[in-house]
Amino acid sequence: MKSGKIIVIAVVLALLAAFFAFDLGRYLSLAFIKAQQAALTGYYAAHPAQTIAAFFAAYVAVTALSLPGAAIMTLVAGAIFGVVTGTIIVSFASSIGATLAFLAARLVLRDSIESKFGDKLKAINAGVDKEGGFYLFTLRLVPAMKTWTFYWVSQVGMFLGTLVFVNAGTELAKIDSLKGILSPGLLGAFVLLGVFPIIAKKIVDGIKAKKVYAKWADKKPATFDNNVVVIGAGSAGLVTSYIAAAVKAKVTLIEKHKMGGDCLNTGCVPSKALIRSAKFLSHTRRAKEFGMQEAGAKFDFAEVMERVSGIVKAIEPHDSIERYSALGVDCLTGEAKIVSPWEVEVKLASGETRRLTTKNIVIAAGARPFLPPIPGLKEMNPFTSDNIWNLRTLPRRLIVLGGGPIGSELTQSFARFGAQVTQVEMAPRIMIRE
Repeated sequence: MKSGKIIVIAVVLALLAAFFAFDLGRYLSLAFIKAQQAALTGYYAAHPAQTIAAFFAAYVAVTALSLPGAAIMTLVAGAIFGVVTGTIIVSFASSIGATLAFLAARLVLRDSIESKFGDKLKAINAGVDKEGGFYLFTLRLVPAMKTWTFYWVSQVGMFLGTLVFVNAGTELAKIDSLKGILSPGLLGAFVLLGVFPIIAKKIVDGIKAKKVYAKWADKKPATFDNNVVVIGAGSAGLVTSYIAAAVKAKVTLIEKHKMGGDCLNTGCVPSKALIRSAKFLSHTRRAKEFGMQEAGAKFDFAEVMERVSGIVKAIEPHDSIERYSALGVDCLTGEAKIVSPWEVEVKLASGETRRLTTKNIVIAAGARPFLPPIPGLKEMNPFTSDNIWNLRTLPRRLIVLGGGPIGSELTQSFARFGAQVTQVEMAPRIMIRE
């Protein structure tokens, strides 16, 4: 261990030992302070500079060592120095003390923590570099943060709380316990203290948004055609549009292919229908496990796939343009392009181009199957989770690339129908995210 770390640890331990050995905490009790209030006020009147310096140093020490008593000292600052002077003293002393604690923690712990969790901390450190100020409002003693960032955020972030407690301290003579500070006015101040980080975050988010939108300022429409434009009519897009229409918002839903998206056409609905048929077939082959002497089933794979297609068609009306139009959603078939934060250009199936203005844009465009970069694979036109539902002849052999939910469902189903299936997954196991 480096000598600097040893010295810091030794000093901190010595100060903590002295605090508890000499029972210095008794001087930070509400009863002691109230009993000595007149004497302290008189000493301050006679020796203002010395009193401020001594109090400042004591407050820095208490906060730097994370000792109990900071709340009482804040009340004392209000009682002795008044709201303005007390707030200034406590604000700077608490921030300096917190920064010293931060530096001590970083000096002692940073190397060991980063050597042990270095890879995991990369994302955290990157976030701290980018948004360290906001992290600090809710997270203290972050080892990766710059010292100046920690100090100024502590100064600003604790100011409101400091003001509340110092103001309470001006009424110290009337307080018999800490509960006594909860007057209606102070309760309102504490409520403001609770919402202050949220308000601050909203203000800064607004400033950031203004910077982002600055280059589009001259293109913002005076009026809007829509409250919401939703791009993509899959599960997310349909639910968004439904809720928007239910609250009487003007919403336009754009889909370039099929309403219902993956879930209806190539995902949840067809896959579960296929799994149900495959599972029934597997049960007949395992009849004895269920107490049956024998059971059997003959099947035609083409009929199985036609059943899957029929189930999709039976559900289609629930996700159709007709139903959503009746709900109050303006449904367009075409390809959408965002041209500004408030404008979406739609190339309709008819070839016409329409530009929509909107207050909000929701991107629910979904995804497409990924073809691994295997030489020659693309030229073979392989089946994917999009087009395998067109099969009407059971393949004798099948290789499934991917061990996620879709790949595993297809592997199990086709194997139960009698195909020789090989599943390939480059991760250590299948279903790695589940």
